[in-house]
Amino acid sequence: MFNLEDQKFIKLLDLNAQIYTESEFNCKHIHLDSKSDEKVFMVAFRTIPEDSTGVAHILEHTALCGSSKYPVRDPFFMMIRRSLNTFMNAFTSSDWTAYPFATLNDKDFNNLLSVYLDSSFFPNLDELDFLQEGHRLEFNKEDSDELEIKGVVYNEMKGAMSSVSSQLWHGLSRHLYPSSTYKHNSGGDPEDIIDLTHDYLVDFHKKHYHPSNATFFTFGNIDPSEIQEFIKKNVLEKFEPSNQSIQVKNEERITSPKTISEFYNPMPNDEENHHVVLSWLLGESHDPVELLESYLMSNILLDNSASPLRKVLENTDLGKSLSPLTGLETDHKELVFAAGLEGVESGKQKEVEDLILNCLKDIVKKGISKDIVESSLHQLEIRQREISGSGMPYGLQIMLGCLPACIHYDDPLKVLDLDSSFSVLKDRLKSENYVECLIRDKIINNNHRVNFSLIPDPEFNNKSEQKIQDKINEKSKELSADDKKRINDLASKLKERQESVDDPEILPKVTKKDIPASRNYAKPALIKGNNNFYYQTGTNGITYHSIVFPCNALSEEEFKIASLFSNTLTDIGIGDKNYEEVQKLQSAVTGGMSANFVLLPDQSRENPTLGLKISSKSLERNENKMQDLMIETIKDANFNDAGRIKDMLNFISSDNERSLIQNGHILAMSNAGAQINNIAATNDIAAGINFITNTKFLSKTITDQDNLEKYIASFASIQNKIIDNPLYTFTASSLDLNDSSVNLKFENEDNDYETQNYFDIQNNSIGWITGAQVCYCAEAFPTVDYFHPDAPALTVLGAVLRNGYLHSAIREKGGAYGSGAIQDSTNMIFKFFSYRDPRCSETFDDFKKSREWSLKNITQDHLDEGVLGIISSIDKPLSPYGESMSDFSATLDKKDKEKRLQFRAMVKECSVDDLVNVSRKYLFNKPARSLIAGENSLDEIKDLGFKVKNI
Repeated sequence: MFNLEDQKFIKLLDLNAQIYTESEFNCKHIHLDSKSDEKVFMVAFRTIPEDSTGVAHILEHTALCGSSKYPVRDPFFMMIRRSLNTFMNAFTSSDWTAYPFATLNDKDFNNLLSVYLDSSFFPNLDELDFLQEGHRLEFNKEDSDELEIKGVVYNEMKGAMSSVSSQLWHGLSRHLYPSSTYKHNSGGDPEDIIDLTHDYLVDFHKKHYHPSNATFFTFGNIDPSEIQEFIKKNVLEKFEPSNQSIQVKNEERITSPKTISEFYNPMPNDEENHHVVLSWLLGESHDPVELLESYLMSNILLDNSASPLRKVLENTDLGKSLSPLTGLETDHKELVFAAGLEGVESGKQKEVEDLILNCLKDIVKKGISKDIVESSLHQLEIRQREISGSGMPYGLQIMLGCLPACIHYDDPLKVLDLDSSFSVLKDRLKSENYVECLIRDKIINNNHRVNFSLIPDPEFNNKSEQKIQDKINEKSKELSADDKKRINDLASKLKERQESVDDPEILPKVTKKDIPASRNYAKPALIKGNNNFYYQTGTNGITYHSIVFPCNALSEEEFKIASLFSNTLTDIGIGDKNYEEVQKLQSAVTGGMSANFVLLPDQSRENPTLGLKISSKSLERNENKMQDLMIETIKDANFNDAGRIKDMLNFISSDNERSLIQNGHILAMSNAGAQINNIAATNDIAAGINFITNTKFLSKTITDQDNLEKYIASFASIQNKIIDNPLYTFTASSLDLNDSSVNLKFENEDNDYETQNYFDIQNNSIGWITGAQVCYCAEAFPTVDYFHPDAPALTVLGAVLRNGYLHSAIREKGGAYGSGAIQDSTNMIFKFFSYRDPRCSETFDDFKKSREWSLKNITQDHLDEGVLGIISSIDKPLSPYGESMSDFSATLDKKDKEKRLQFRAMVKECSVDDLVNVSRKYLFNKPARSLIAGENSLDEIKDLGFKVKNI
């Protein structure tokens, strides 16, 4: 029986948080009672790995491959397409695993609740699913004695661990947490994954996935007693209570700092790029006051370019840019503060440490001004109030925020009630030199410190592969004839299982009849004609503001650096103020400021207007000052500080390179599209892989003063083409229009400006070489724009190809972490992709086979599932700000409410014949291709006919 233990109304979140405890199993149910139409559920378990085999991660995958009540091999992905979910996923963290979903539909909620609970508590954990999702050895050819490793998670982690940021973090954690679970890679280290056994996975589930070790969460307008009764009947009645306590102990403190060096594989032409990070272990992340204190300290030191520690790190000649780990890390039980540099020369590790420590001592000695503390508090208040517009449901964001308290046996209400913690912090700040004492005690005098460096080694990936191969060879030597037969038998059984067709009707579903008739969109008030958009909505005391300024046409050379211009614009000086003064002003008045160029289409889609969009947010009391600062930035930005421009280019280049591993599929699709039409080619120049390579080239050439001056002159040319009379404005605020102090009286008169030309298409299919150990394959075909009657069918076809063919062929059989097909109506392209893929040529073959499959094999069930998926993505609710910005952006793209609803209706009305017809019409010409891969795939890339380029 669940008993109400405590509850509290959280005004800031507009919800009533209730904590229930089950009397026998002592498990918690956290119910967040809200007026929201979106209903969210999550079950979370403490999962504490004792090695880096990835057992928790592989279990998360395998648990979703069939259960007692739902014995199909892929219930998770099958339910994605039999549901109107607004979110479905599963997460493995360093000390917990969680299974969340969200939906607007009551029937759908109950369906997903049943599948999720059965999958997590009663999974089949079939050995064949373990081999597919985790790892397996197979002979690479018939009648061969050569073994190779396959497996979804194995390939996923090969991709993940190609990222320098991941290598930095996991390497650092091994030494910062020498005695706790955090020294292990919970996702799995590829070298260790191959040691995991099926028996160990089953035992890990039995120990950790028990009701006594679970926490249940719900959010929305839900009756908690109904959920509790369902949990009781479907889970608790099938278990016996357990007294086993699973918990993470605090790390034993080391008495003297460590200095450690390890190796990594650099990007091509980046062989001198050393990384150095200094890190400290702080207090507990689930203590809300400790967390706020640490955020405040980190903000004061690092928030912007005027912050004292960040300023020193950005201006030193010891490195190229800040380490990606710089800042506060909150994912573990105990917090980590880190600061460091990348692009450091060999032998400078100690100098970086001295630089940071001397800077911190100097800050404490000189003291921190009240203005800086107030600005940092201001940033914390905005963060506290903001309802994020990210793709994750709002209710799930709140759940994840209080999950650490539940995992570590603390009170989640304390975490949710941030106002009380904020009051405690403000009281403490009244003490003299309080922040200086925090820096001294938490960092300077804290001996639990690790100076960690990564040394570039171009052979690192080859050496890692050789270690794995050595393990395989050792296993191969030990194989008896019976062992070899078992390997072949399991491979045959797995292939047979992968090619089998489950009865989908075992699973519950919603149908097209359950789709709501319409979808509501945010509605603005329009001021001074049609170009000033004001949305009154629940932004929780924050005003969001964007202004779009028209820009005369840029040349191709200017367009290549347009994104660099916009990314730099809000980080430089204004008028007589230098960049440090501007950064301080932004921090005191806004929650940050950004700019980007947008192409605004005309009705013909052929003569776009180039606009520069500048965006910011502030507390309502500062909204007028925020707007003044935005306009001043556009009118008076000062590009004369060559040193600052050079630093910004290095920062942007480093960020771009780090994005490659995470966004490789997006970049490959963009580059494939660049070979098809001028719109896609232009967008690839602005934000695709061509932008990344161009930025990297510039960052290496601006060491020459003449090149730097030429670059700055190009910025000045772009600046002169911006017309400072706004074309559009956007505001989202909790305030009534009459109470807002934002100036919305712009006339938006017709300016005399040029339209922007699109640029020439790319002539070659390019294979881009990176430091990755996996591939990202992409293929593209010319199609139609959003307004064409074929666009809805092409959109549904993408979902059907993914669900009906690509998922099985490329993920289950091929071992890639992900794959798919999508209609990109903005660029008028249909795109195929794979993600963290161990294969190249076979994946392109599967793209082709999926198209052939589409002509004869699409069923009504495939169609219905595709329609459900597209409608759920269209209907997915965003935050109040997110809904407003989405409406504004759609309007700028000439997609008014009526056109969006018409598109939605046409998606619902699609037939099987429509899908077959658009497939035959658009997808059987010669495709454009692009590929991002590591050097180990070089020969295969050349054989495929790609032109090879290093990134």
